[in-house]
Amino acid sequence: MHLRHRLGLLALAGLLLCGACSYQAKALPLSPWVDESLPFTISLPENWELVALASDDNTQYRIAPDDYSEGDESFRVYFYFSETQSENRDEILEESSQKLENWLDELIDDDYEIYNKSELKIDKKPAVGLDFAKPVDDSYLVGRVVIGTHKTHTIAFVAMADKASWDANVRTFDKIIRSLKIKSD
Repeated sequence: MHLRHRLGLLALAGLLLCGACSYQAKALPLSPWVDESLPFTISLPENWELVALASDDNTQYRIAPDDYSEGDESFRVYFYFSETQSENRDEILEESSQKLENWLDELIDDDYEIYNKSELKIDKKPAVGLDFAKPVDDSYLVGRVVIGTHKTHTIAFVAMADKASWDANVRTFDKIIRSLKIKSD
């Protein structure tokens, strides 16, 4: 009797925890984004685009649906892809850290708080992911930073949106990251 009671309580607790989890939509199917001038390949959902942003070193892009309208609620991905100037790992990390810190400061204000850290891979190399959020009205603005270093490049993604747009697109974002491949010379 006690075992059955415990199993019932455990099942109820599991259902309550699952109910508290937010629903995340399935990832959209991806197709290769074709641009031979880029030093990488990436795949995007239909009706999404990769747009080069103005920067001193031509390293910044935005990935978003074709109908993207600027605003905190719209889902968008900022992508940083920079060739490293050194072969020394310590120098690469120092150079990358400064560039990324400046870029991230432009995108993410101090009101966001990190609530989760994960380890993942970008083009088969180790990367770190940081989930962040800040309250707005009755909801949240949420996002994820994914940073990785490759022997020849520094790579970072920042995805951001309101909670509803985030839940609808986060799995697609994860799939986009997994699709990135650096072209070798």
